[in-house]
Amino acid sequence: MEISDKELIKKFRNNDESAFEELVLRYQKKVYNTVLRMLSNLDDASDITQEIFIKVYQNLEKFKGQSSFSTWLFSIAGNHCRDELRKRQKELKHSSLDSIAEERKETERVSDNNSNYQPEERSIQNEQFRDIEIALSKLSIEYRESLVLRDIQGFTYDEISKILGLPAGTVKSRLSRARRKLRDELSKISRRRKEI
Repeated sequence: MEISDKELIKKFRNNDESAFEELVLRYQKKVYNTVLRMLSNLDDASDITQEIFIKVYQNLEKFKGQSSFSTWLFSIAGNHCRDELRKRQKELKHSSLDSIAEERKETERVSDNNSNYQPEERSIQNEQFRDIEIALSKLSIEYRESLVLRDIQGFTYDEISKILGLPAGTVKSRLSRARRKLRDELSKISRRRKEI
């Protein structure tokens, strides 16, 4: 039976470093995927994920358990990504679709090796992923974060509310607007593709 996060934290507080390693193994992929979708940059996603876990390690003694560990972890991850995005605001506004598509190629290569799809299906899937990544990169930080947490990571509205420190109603309306903006961006991408 899997040890709960609560038990691992207790073990860590009793100087069992392997308990923290288990927490990292448990959440590393989800945090990495969230960071990747927030920052749209493969190179930075690994570094930022590592920075987040360093911050968690340094602050785990302060975790009060008023929310779940995953909620607390993704609050830290979200704050870290928002800080990083604010630093790069000008750079992000001027990033080209080509550079985003180029960064996505490496992710596709990895998923291609693990995929059971036929080459044509894989190509369609990769194109759809590219379009979503490009559209996501065009959204505001707030919209992007809400979409990633709900539609990609699968957090509930209540969990997102705690992660973002917002009322549940605000989360729902933000998600609604974010999905609408994402659809608009995907439509623009589709129209441009047809024009080519």
